[in-house]
Amino acid sequence: MTMEPTVLDPGSLFYRVFHDSPVGMVITTLAEGRYVEVNNAYAQMLGYAPAELIGQTFPVFGLGHQEERGMVVEVLRRAGKLGDVPLLLRTRDGETRTAIGSVQLEEIDGAGYLVSMIQDLTDHEHVQSALQSAESRFRIFFESIPLPLLVYDVATLRFVDVNPAACRQYGYSHDEFIALKAADIWVVANADELAAVVARVQDSAETRLGVSRHRRKDGVLIDVDVVSYAFTMEGRPVRLSIAQDVTEERAVELALRASEERLRVIADVTTDAIWDRDLRTGFVQWSHGLDSLFGFAPEDSASHAWWRDHVHPDDRDEVEKTIDAFLATGGGYWANEYRFLCADGRYANVLDRGYLIRDEQDRPARFIGAMVDITAQMQVAEAAARAAQDERQRLARDLHEAVTQSLYSASLMAEAARRHSVSADLSVTGDYISRLSELSQQALRQLRLLVYELRPTLLAQEGLVGALRHRLEAVEQRAGIQARLVEQGSVDVPPGLQAELFWIAQEALNNALKHSAATTTTVVVGASDDAIWLEINDNGCGFEVDGLSANGAGLARLRERVAKLGGKLEIESVPGGGAVVRARLPLDSHGA
Repeated sequence: MTMEPTVLDPGSLFYRVFHDSPVGMVITTLAEGRYVEVNNAYAQMLGYAPAELIGQTFPVFGLGHQEERGMVVEVLRRAGKLGDVPLLLRTRDGETRTAIGSVQLEEIDGAGYLVSMIQDLTDHEHVQSALQSAESRFRIFFESIPLPLLVYDVATLRFVDVNPAACRQYGYSHDEFIALKAADIWVVANADELAAVVARVQDSAETRLGVSRHRRKDGVLIDVDVVSYAFTMEGRPVRLSIAQDVTEERAVELALRASEERLRVIADVTTDAIWDRDLRTGFVQWSHGLDSLFGFAPEDSASHAWWRDHVHPDDRDEVEKTIDAFLATGGGYWANEYRFLCADGRYANVLDRGYLIRDEQDRPARFIGAMVDITAQMQVAEAAARAAQDERQRLARDLHEAVTQSLYSASLMAEAARRHSVSADLSVTGDYISRLSELSQQALRQLRLLVYELRPTLLAQEGLVGALRHRLEAVEQRAGIQARLVEQGSVDVPPGLQAELFWIAQEALNNALKHSAATTTTVVVGASDDAIWLEINDNGCGFEVDGLSANGAGLARLRERVAKLGGKLEIESVPGGGAVVRARLPLDSHGA
C-alpha cells in the first residue's frame, strides 16, 4: 500500500505539539479516511507503531460503517468540526475499545484533511456499555450534530426522528415534529411536484436536492440546502436529511448575482474598458471595451503585469505610485491620465479611474474601475488652445496694425491742426479736424470689432454656423457692412475642425474690413461626406493675387494654416473687382 507523505512541517510548532501530545491525534484524508499522520499516543492505544498505521483506514466517526462516511464528511463540510463523538476502535490484538473523539476539517497545502483527537474510555465501564450498542452510538452522534437532521419514513413521508438543531430551526418540539409529514414543511406547487422529489430521492443512497423552500412553525419561509441519505431504522427504509438554513446566504448570493448582472449590462452598453483586479492574485477581468477601444481580447489580458507593460514607459512609475498610495489609504476613488499602448502600435491617451472594495476583514480585496480613450478630446483641446493662441496673436497684430496706426495718424492730424490754428489758418485747420474725425471714427470701429472678438466665443455653444452668424451680425452693426451667411446642406463639423474654420473665416473677414473698402460680404459654408468648405467674398477694391506674399500678410497666413490641415486654399481677385477666398478641408484633418 502506498504511503501518504507527511502533511506537517517537521520544523513547525504544531508538528511538535501533535507528536508530543498525551492525547491520541491523527490526520486522515477527507475522501477515503486514510491515516497520513499518527502520533505515538494514538498508536500505543491500538498496539501499533505510528508508521504501521499510515495508509490504513480510520473508523467512521459515530457510525462505524464505511458507506456512511459521506454523511459524516458532509456534516463536517458544513459544521467545520464535531465534538464528543463516540466510536469503536480495533486493536492489534483484535480487542474492541470505546473512545470519544473530536474532529475538525482543515485545509493543508490546498487539500482537505480531518484532524482528530481521540480519548480512550474503555476503562470507564458505564461509558463502555453504552457505546457498545450501535443504536446508542448513533443516538449520541445524532443528538450532538449542530446541523438540523430530519429522518422520515420513505413509505409514508412521516417524520420518525429529528435532532435538537432541527427543532430550533423550524420552531417545533420533538413531539410536534413527529406528528408531521414532509409535505407539512416542504413548500411545493402541488402533490405531483412533491412526489417527483421523493421519487428522485429514493433512486440513490445519497441525493443532493440543492436549495428548497421550507416553512417554519410560525409560517416564515426559509431557504434550506438539503442533502439526503438512505438508512435502515428498525427494519424499514428511511431517509436522513441534513437541512441547513441558507436564507441569509441565499439573499446575499441573489444580491451579488443581481449586482454582477447590472455590472455586466453596464459593461456591455458602455464604451469604457471596465476592469476588475483581484488584489490577492493579480488576476484582472476586462469588459469587451478593451477590444473595441484598444484592440485586445479581454481573455488574453488577464493580469496586472500585462496592463503595466502596456502603460507608456515614461508614465509607468508615476501611475503605479499613485495606485500604491491610493490602495494604502483606501479612501475615495483613484483617477489618472496616461498613455496606453494599443494593439496597432499607437499610444492612446486614456483617463483611468477606480474604486477599492474590501473583504469581510476590511482588507483590500478588489480594485474595480474603467478606462476610456480621451485621445480625440485631447486633440480637440489642443486644437482649441492653438486656435486661441493664434487668435490672441491676431488680435495683438490687428490692434497694432489697425487701431494703433489710426490713432497715430489721428495724433499727427491733431498736431497739424494745432499748428495751423496758432497761425490762424482756419481753412486748413478745419480740413485737418475733418480728417481727424474720420480717423477717430475708423479707429473706434476697429476697436469695437476687436473688443467684440475678445468676448467669450459662442463656438462651443452654437457650433460653427451659429458662431459665424453672430460674427457677421457684429460686422454689420459695428463696421457698417452688409453681411450675409449662406449654409449649403447639413453642416456637421467635428469640434476641433470648427475652431479652425472659424479662425479662417475671421481672418478672411478681417482682411476684407481692413483693406478692401467693401460694402457687402457673403460667407458660404457647406459640407459633404468627406470635406467641408468655406467661402468668403466681398465687393471691395480687390488686389493682385500674384503679389499676395508681399502685400497680403493675412491671406498668406491663411494659406499656411490651411496647408497644415491638409486642405486647399483658393484666392480669386482683381483690382476693382472684389475678392473671393475659398478654403476646403478634409473631415479627417488633424483638427477633427
